Amino acid sequence: ALTPLSAAFIGPRAEPKNVEVPAALGALAALGTSLPAQASYNWVGPLTGSEICSTKPIVWLIYPLCDPVFLVSPIYLFPITLIVFGSLVTVLNLLIPATQPDEDLR
Repeated sequence: ALTPLSAAFIGPRAEPKNVEVPAALGALAALGTSLPAQASYNWVGPLTGSEICSTKPIVWLIYPLCDPVFLVSPIYLFPITLIVFGSLVTVLNLLIPATQPDEDLR
């Protein structure tokens, strides 16, 4: 009982089940994030309307303080999230002695 070479190394193809639902949810999530951020926009930042929000080199660093709609943008949101979570982890590591590395293992 010799089997063909291709069938010996490749298993039978499984039929996909319910592929449409996760694909539709993924497409819906992608479309939901691509909606215009300013469609229902009436947020006011702490520096909205100030002189520093019109100074070009500085405003590129502080756009979320001038116009909070930029918090929706991953370019501004990721560094802010990284700083917040990084500082929380650092503070927890300093406050809880069990998270400190063991001196004997160094």
